[in-house]
Amino acid sequence: MLQNGRPCIKEEINTPWRLIGDSFSEVSQYSFHKTLQVDKLKVLSESLANSCTKAEKRIMENRLQREESLTFKVTKTNEVSITEKELEGEISGLQKRRGQLEVELSKVNTKLNATIVKLKKTREEKDQFDEASNQIVLHLKAKEDELSRSVASSKVEASTVRAWINFLEDTWKVQSLYEEIKEKQANDELDRCGVCFVNLIKHHVSACVDELNTSVDCIKTFVDNLKIFSDRSVSTDDGALSKQSNPRKYLEEEYLETEKKVVAAFSLADNIRALAFSDPERKTRLDDPEVKNLFASIDRLRVEFESVPRPVLQIEINEKEEGSRRTRSPSSKGGGGTPTHSRTESPIAAQLRTRLPSESDSEPGKFDQDYREYGADDIGGWEFDDLEGELRSGF
Repeated sequence: MLQNGRPCIKEEINTPWRLIGDSFSEVSQYSFHKTLQVDKLKVLSESLANSCTKAEKRIMENRLQREESLTFKVTKTNEVSITEKELEGEISGLQKRRGQLEVELSKVNTKLNATIVKLKKTREEKDQFDEASNQIVLHLKAKEDELSRSVASSKVEASTVRAWINFLEDTWKVQSLYEEIKEKQANDELDRCGVCFVNLIKHHVSACVDELNTSVDCIKTFVDNLKIFSDRSVSTDDGALSKQSNPRKYLEEEYLETEKKVVAAFSLADNIRALAFSDPERKTRLDDPEVKNLFASIDRLRVEFESVPRPVLQIEINEKEEGSRRTRSPSSKGGGGTPTHSRTESPIAAQLRTRLPSESDSEPGKFDQDYREYGADDIGGWEFDDLEGELRSGF
């Protein structure tokens, strides 16, 4: 019954814990993803603001360059105009003096030609400069228009990003509030389950204490009665006698049955103790004086049980004799000896081991063997109602 009931009970109890752990993991991943998106959008908003500032600075620089170009153009035009007027006046003066200065005609013609060439070059330079200035102005105007469109687009994108950031911040606040409420509900549920777990432990351990009190008293009574029979040297060789005609055999059988019940109760109490105090978090919730007193009573009854000397049982001696006769070789049949019951094992562990004659035939042995297959965390969801029912059926 224990082996069939424990896996189902374990799965039912562990399912809420697993669901709570999964919900916590999903909420943590979602929170981390949202925080990462908000950080990326904030970095994008700052980058767009910096781009707008740089574009505005470049617009101002282009405007200053255009104004400087226009100023330089006007200045250069004025200078060229003045130079042109001076050269024209000089030419007209030279032409007037040409008639008068026939001697210097060749020199004047040479100088005139040079001046004309210089004027031509100056005009060509002026035309080239005007064309270059116009191209620069057109280029700066196109650049300014492009930057203006970029600034407008960046402002629209920045407003969209700010709206999205506000939405994410509001969503994060709502999500945080939901997580706080959910965590509070989970903590309240854990506290409620902890109280139920403590009450369940109190119920089963108190049942073990009551049963152990009765069983230990019975053990003491059986030991006293067996001592009386040992003093009277009552013979138990005849196995066919009834319980009324062979009371020692009846007492020994009752003693062994009661001893099995005591060991089973101690094993159940130890397993409950291991389950209750294996987890530090669970141990803090079990810091109850009543639970401590119950386990202290278990320890006191254990010491009291171990202090009772185990009598020499004729049933065990007969079983050992039968076993030795089965394994003895034909050559050693004539020299048979009488087995003696060893009483040298005084430690508590040895005494408890000798109190359970056959671990495979007793319920505590089966319980311990099943319990070793699971850890303290694996049996967290066991219901002790089945254990108590099995123990009581044994009693």
